[in-house]
Amino acid sequence: MRLVVTLLLLHLLLLLAACTGGSPTSTGTVCPDPDPGTLTYDNFGKPFMEKYCTWCHNSTLTRSKRNGAPLYHDFDSLMGVLQTPDHIDQQTGIGPEASNDFMPPERCPSEPGGALVVSCAKPTDEERRQLAEWIACERNRPHTF
Repeated sequence: MRLVVTLLLLHLLLLLAACTGGSPTSTGTVCPDPDPGTLTYDNFGKPFMEKYCTWCHNSTLTRSKRNGAPLYHDFDSLMGVLQTPDHIDQQTGIGPEASNDFMPPERCPSEPGGALVVSCAKPTDEERRQLAEWIACERNRPHTF
């Protein structure tokens, strides 16, 4: 009987896993050669992060105010973004190999570090494509921090 229950639970878990809609995957986006330089931190990255991400992914927020955002996944500076570019691409980017819309989540805080009380603003598919391209290009650009 114990084996039957275990097998049924395993089967149920497999069914649930099959229905979850995928997992975070690298988009496979590469920076055009030569780098067009049209998407920069100042004109794209910073505004994108401020609009969709830094409500929880912010270096000034303590663990209890991050709503589950991992520590050291801070997107309130270019240096912070460049510490985890794969995470951003795999959670939010769209490219030739994957379409990721795991972030932002359904609920967001109305102020940085606040409770999850409002529907999150969602990037358009075009913004997600631009994000993947910007990340692909920015990670290869020279930086002086």
